Amino acid sequence: MLHGRIAEQAGITRLLAGESGALMVRGEAGAGKSALLDFAAEIAGDQIVLRASGTPEESHLPYGGLHMLLATTRPHWKHLPAEQRDLLDRLGEPEPLEQVPSEPAWPRSPYLPVWNLLRHLAGRRPVLCLIDDAHWLDRESLAVLSFCVRRLAAARVVILVAAEGELPALREIDELDLRGVDRQAALDIVAECRPGIVPQVRERIVADARGNPLALRELAAGIGPAQVEGRLSPLGLHTGWPGRSRRADQLYGERLRALPDRTRSLLLLAAADPAASLSELLAAARATPADLEPAETAQLVEVRPTGLTPRHLLILVAAYQSAPVSARIAAHRALAEASPERRVWHLAAAALEPDEEIARELAAIGTSAALERAAELTADPESRARHHAAAALAACDAGHLRRAADLATRASKLSAAPSTLASAARVLATVEAEIGSPAKAARMLLDSVARIDDDDHATAIVMIADAIRLFGYSGDEGLAGQIAAAVWAAPAASQVAWPETQPTWSAPLARSLPPLAKIMAGGPFSGFAAIGELVEHTPALATQQAITATSLGLMAADAGAALRLTSTLVTDCRHQDLMGLLPYALQLQSHALLLSGRNAEALRQATEGLKLAGELGQTHRVGHLSGVVALIAAMNGDEKRCRAYAESSLAHCADHDAPASAALATWALGLLELGLGRAGAAVDLLERVVIGPAHHPVIAVRCAADLVDAAVQADLPGAAVEPLALLEQWAKDTRQRWIGAVALRCRALVAPDGEAEPLFVGALDLHGPPQASFQRARTELAYGQWLRRTRRRSEARSHLRAAHAAFEQLGGLPWAERAATELSAAGEPSPAEPLPAALRGLTPQERHVVFLAAQGASNREIAARLFLSPRTVGYHLYRAFPKLGITSRTELANLL
Repeated sequence: MLHGRIAEQAGITRLLAGESGALMVRGEAGAGKSALLDFAAEIAGDQIVLRASGTPEESHLPYGGLHMLLATTRPHWKHLPAEQRDLLDRLGEPEPLEQVPSEPAWPRSPYLPVWNLLRHLAGRRPVLCLIDDAHWLDRESLAVLSFCVRRLAAARVVILVAAEGELPALREIDELDLRGVDRQAALDIVAECRPGIVPQVRERIVADARGNPLALRELAAGIGPAQVEGRLSPLGLHTGWPGRSRRADQLYGERLRALPDRTRSLLLLAAADPAASLSELLAAARATPADLEPAETAQLVEVRPTGLTPRHLLILVAAYQSAPVSARIAAHRALAEASPERRVWHLAAAALEPDEEIARELAAIGTSAALERAAELTADPESRARHHAAAALAACDAGHLRRAADLATRASKLSAAPSTLASAARVLATVEAEIGSPAKAARMLLDSVARIDDDDHATAIVMIADAIRLFGYSGDEGLAGQIAAAVWAAPAASQVAWPETQPTWSAPLARSLPPLAKIMAGGPFSGFAAIGELVEHTPALATQQAITATSLGLMAADAGAALRLTSTLVTDCRHQDLMGLLPYALQLQSHALLLSGRNAEALRQATEGLKLAGELGQTHRVGHLSGVVALIAAMNGDEKRCRAYAESSLAHCADHDAPASAALATWALGLLELGLGRAGAAVDLLERVVIGPAHHPVIAVRCAADLVDAAVQADLPGAAVEPLALLEQWAKDTRQRWIGAVALRCRALVAPDGEAEPLFVGALDLHGPPQASFQRARTELAYGQWLRRTRRRSEARSHLRAAHAAFEQLGGLPWAERAATELSAAGEPSPAEPLPAALRGLTPQERHVVFLAAQGASNREIAARLFLSPRTVGYHLYRAFPKLGITSRTELANLL
């Protein structure tokens, strides 16, 4: 499959559709010239296809190219005069035919025989001549081709030539300059060639190949298993290849071997460190700029003050791989002296046996690749295990799960030290949580806590906190007892004099464990003072600990604090290249944004996290983030998206131990039914989360208000009792104003008419100043509905207007529809009433798109606001315009 060549393919298709023509496709080696010629052959249909390809071995053979091109046409030579047949027969002979400089007259050259043969063939069917690698074609064949090109208007012949560089003999042909493919096409090529490459390595391949399809394929195919899973050094990718690139040697091996020794050494140094400056290379080779002239003359490199730029990446690959091991080692040692910035990496590349000093320097770098190489250069098994464990943690943070698990397993087999085993256990538990069972991962952590040294309180506390967090995804009741036992066995911060060596956040994290454990076991949401203290310390934590603390602290439902913490988390993950933590951070931020009423941003973050988690193989995260996307789609009334993502999440939960994700997806489906006015179905779904088989303690309190609303609409007052009690207890425990406001609204919904109004007013007061908040808008809607039912229509309209405006701003279409319906019932003309006859034929979605378009919003702006694609917006306008009797946006604006 050709990636990123749609425009070029279209141009060739147009060329073949014409009667005649010629085109030269020019580009560097591996740009895809041959692939485009193959594409032309595929779409040629019933055309006669003639092919030839130049080679260095035959470039000196006169008319060798023509002989290849016309080899399959011999049966048609009988239609030519005898003299012309004889000349064509002689094309394959080693002696050149007699030639004259310009266009010799017949019968002394093959010009006219070749042209007459093509005309004869074209009289039967159109002819397509494909000449590949024309830069290696003999000059005599090129001269005949040029002769034919100038006469193409008289025959149905198309000539398509592919070449590198300039071809003066064919200067009259139109040219297509084949540049590198774009980034997305490059990513597609890598994924097609080598599935499973981790994102960071894939991006490195794309950057190094600079859009060249051959380089992309060779790099992807050549790297070893460790590199596929994330082992990267700052040196060239090819320096870690386990094999050789046959294609690189075919293209550039002979040209490299023809260079002087000093020049070849300089290219080897450049291949060993593509980032080395010119001065570093010259110093390492003890050479002068004059030694680079042969490589410049051979058009292998461009010499710049910043270094050597190869004409093609595979030149460096060939230069490095063609050198013997001894020469490579010498090159790395020379660069270690000349390049201080990458000194330790070159020493490590040249080391053939353990070296503790190099290992210490690598360990100080702290990346997974550096730590793994440090382990390989360490003789002591315990020290090697520590390096492996640290490398495993770094790999896990980067999202390289398979490699992290392998490194952690190696560390576990080598070490008996509690701290090393604990570090390895945390990595293995993290991997298990992301691709297997959160409950099993939590048990792995608890088992490891029992083996930690008594004086390592901080590690024990963090691992217990991680176990509580993972329990939140599992809901295993037996596990709850184990966690509770571990919590009470852990040092209580108020009773233990924490050593000065322990981190300052250990004590608040320890104090938060008992209430957190009770909450996750289904107890009351109490103890938020301790959790609040933990949240205050979170900005000072390392990113890994901040993830855990923020995840636990989100249960306090403090929207402002959650947003601050998660924004910092996401920024840190991006800046520190912690791609493995980023999907989790984006998940937490999407929840925080939802708490803040910023639904559009929440959807963007959740979608990015979902895509990245999928690329990293974090299946558990994919399942949970699918539920988050489904929930946002439910708020927006996007039924198709909600059901698709919720079903995807539930399918994951059916195969994995992930009740939290199942509860989230079920909540999304229930909220969707509620928004669409199907209250009975909403009650059935939401009861599963609050009191049924999909119960989850945190998600249950989050969706309790929806169950109360659905129960009231479905006239099932009994179904509102338990969720209302749960919601009021949550408000009491958290003391968050917005939760208190939601609890008052729900109490008002079930209260007698004589008691409801003070509750609605109190709820609006707790919500604070009017803003586009989903929960405030629902309170405005509920209060407006109550006022209308009690015949206070004038007062109702102000609240219903506020609700309608907020829902539209948030993209909550079904809720905006409900508010508009209530407004109409309250005696206020809806925005649709200026054109009642026309708008009666529009769907609700079309109506919203039309109104926004009439206000001057572009398709992209409408799509962002309504959570649709620009194409879908265009489709709705395409359907709506005929119904309105108009043909343009200008008419639409005038009409409305």
